[in-house]
Amino acid sequence: MGWMARPAVGGALQQTRGMKVHSSVKKRCEHCKVVRRKAGKRHNGYLYIICKANPRHKQRQS
Repeated sequence: MGWMARPAVGGALQQTRGMKVHSSVKKRCEHCKVVRRKAGKRHNGYLYIICKANPRHKQRQS
């Protein structure tokens, strides 16, 4: 999931970068943090990598 098109104001398409989805996620720098979110009764949720220093490091484990 590299680039995704999203309609912008005025009808033109604006390119936005999404989150990378991998079967195995790992930290890419010392600022990356591992978090588990969206857990419910039936599953453990997703494992995410978030990075405030470089937002391109965002990942989600599938």
